[in-house]
Amino acid sequence: MTCILLLLLSTAAFKSSGNPELLSAPQAQTDSLKTDARDPVCGMKVKKGTTLTHNHNKVVYGFCSAGCKKTFVSNPDKYLKK
Repeated sequence: MTCILLLLLSTAAFKSSGNPELLSAPQAQTDSLKTDARDPVCGMKVKKGTTLTHNHNKVVYGFCSAGCKKTFVSNPDKYLKK
């Protein structure tokens, strides 16, 4: 009986631990783009409704590709006009 209880507790602890890298990573909120816009990285047109977006300083930016989004997220200030 003790062995079964120990096995169940170990399994529950293992399942709830998750991936530490994923747990510590900030979770980006995904919104759809409300109006047509331009990708801040490459300048391509982005249609409203796209979900390839990122919130930065309470502004939703849209992207033409996952690559442009990743580039922007790594250094947003480089692509924003001052």
